[in-house]
Amino acid sequence: MSLHLVFSVQGFHACQCRLQADDSVVLLGDGVYAWSQAAQVPGITAYLLAADAKTRGISPDISAPLAHIDYPALVSLTAEHEPVVSWNE
Repeated sequence: MSLHLVFSVQGFHACQCRLQADDSVVLLGDGVYAWSQAAQVPGITAYLLAADAKTRGISPDISAPLAHIDYPALVSLTAEHEPVVSWNE
């Protein structure tokens, strides 16, 4: 199970060709703008970093079904997954 840290919309597009079933994706920074695309990828679990989503005006209501997580949850996800891959195209 890989964890993909996505920092931009372009990074999400690059990441998509590497996603496998049971992978997880965390959208951070400007990557949160890819929330609607991430929500449509079957077989993955996708999260938004809450602070970055809030800063960019993306609320939990409009970004459902993606969960908003905080920094401690992000750290937990990085400890639970291997490998952890960053995407920022």
